[in-house]
Order: sequence, then C-alpha cells, then structure tokens
Amino acid sequence: MKPYLKTLILFPLILQGLVTALFWFLNWDFEPTPFTRYLMVAFFLTTIPAFLIALVAARFRYIRHNIAAIVLCSSLISFFYCNVASYFYLLFMGKQDASFWQWLTEGGLTLGILSACCMIFYTLFVLPWLLPKTKSL
Repeated sequence: MKPYLKTLILFPLILQGLVTALFWFLNWDFEPTPFTRYLMVAFFLTTIPAFLIALVAARFRYIRHNIAAIVLCSSLISFFYCNVASYFYLLFMGKQDASFWQWLTEGGLTLGILSACCMIFYTLFVLPWLLPKTKSL
C-alpha cells in the first residue's frame, strides 16, 4: 500500500484544488461567502469519486500501463457516483421535487455522462504519473 500513498493523497487533492479554482474563476455565487460553498461542492461532487478511484487503483494494484482498467474504473465510479450525488445535492438544496428516474430522463443522464467524461480525462492525464511503474509484492 505504501507505493500508492502518493496516489491516495495527491490525486483527490489536486482535483479539489482545480475544481475549487474553476468555481472561483467562473464566479458561481451561491452565498455571500461563496468560497466555503465552492470547497464543499467540489469536495462532495469531485473529490470523493477521485478518492474512490485512487482507492480502487491501490486495491487492485494498478500500474501506469493499465489504461483500460483505469478508464473502466474511472468511468463507472464517476458516472454512478455523480448521478446519485447530484440528485441528492439538488434534493437537499430544495431545487428538485421529481423522482430519481424522472430526474435521470430529464437531464441527469447527460450530467452523469458529462461528469464521467471529465473525470476520465482528468484520470488519464494525472493518475498514470502518480501510480508506480511496477507492481510491488
């Protein structure tokens, strides 16, 4: 597990910083004190799936050259997590009254596919540099 410590720490941390900076740059004002909101939204919608992807990579001991496994793991985790997390986020914020199935058919599926694509690109560009070159015993 020690060779994957860098992956488990840096992979979600880099994404947290990137998404928070993107929210700040796009000026998504949710509250009078938006920066804490940016951190919270970025944590729940991007950092948790990034940590889950890093955890799966560490558990199955992926190396830099397991591109197909990295893409499959990243797409499945981000698609399912982002669909469920986005629905519950909108539900708790009081902006969603529909059922989960109705939400999926009215645009939630598109949001899940878009978030999966973004996470796959991030994973393909960052994760191979953080993974070890060879499997350790």
